[in-house]
Amino acid sequence: MTTVQHSKGTTDYERVGPLGQRPLLLFHTLLADRSVYDGIFSQLAQHRDVIRFHFPGFGSSAGQCLSIDDYADWTIAFIKTLNLDQPAQIFSNGFGGFVSVGVTAKAPELVHQLTIANSGAAFPDERKPPLHKMAEAVETHGIAAVLDTAISRMFPESFAKANPGVVQERRLALSKTAPHQFAIACRALATLDYRQLASTIKRPVRVVAGLDDGTTPPTMSQELHQLIQGSIYQEIKDCGHCPQIQQPHEVLALLK
Repeated sequence: MTTVQHSKGTTDYERVGPLGQRPLLLFHTLLADRSVYDGIFSQLAQHRDVIRFHFPGFGSSAGQCLSIDDYADWTIAFIKTLNLDQPAQIFSNGFGGFVSVGVTAKAPELVHQLTIANSGAAFPDERKPPLHKMAEAVETHGIAAVLDTAISRMFPESFAKANPGVVQERRLALSKTAPHQFAIACRALATLDYRQLASTIKRPVRVVAGLDDGTTPPTMSQELHQLIQGSIYQEIKDCGHCPQIQQPHEVLALLK
């Protein structure tokens, strides 16, 4: 693990693979830390300069992030400290997908190509109350109060039942998250509306939807695809919120 200070705070990150290749940045979801990429990280790093990091509230990353705009600015500041010799490819998931929209729109010079898995530009009104409830629960009872909810939002029930080891691994990782920052992030998602900003993106974008995702359903990905002119839309069968866990071969193929 490497920790770097920048103008917006502190980022802990891991960088593996041959330098000189186009950098690949991995953005994690709110329901998991950067270890959500454990299953594909070493394979990607065989031929790629791969960088994964923690958002504030995860690991030892920190920053005064109160909105998705703040998270985007924080991430831009981090990427700039890396002094990359060429624009990066980005793969983002869930919460990280919303942040990556902000990063790409605000600092397109940093982005070569963006793949957004299971995300969107804004949550529909009917999907905002669960985000507020999770925020209230962690503020009152700590992160343990939302672990079951997080797992149900991360994986379809059939996958969770068939893979208890994966579920336990994800529960343990999420249990280390700072409750206060998790609550802030939930509310930031509930109040976000990036629909206008998304329509300004000119970089190459692929929008990916897991068809079994109940957290950010395909309709949200489809809306994002329609907003970003020239974007490519792709669906993954038998997949919930985290394709890098449920369908790692699909993700590896996307990132070749």
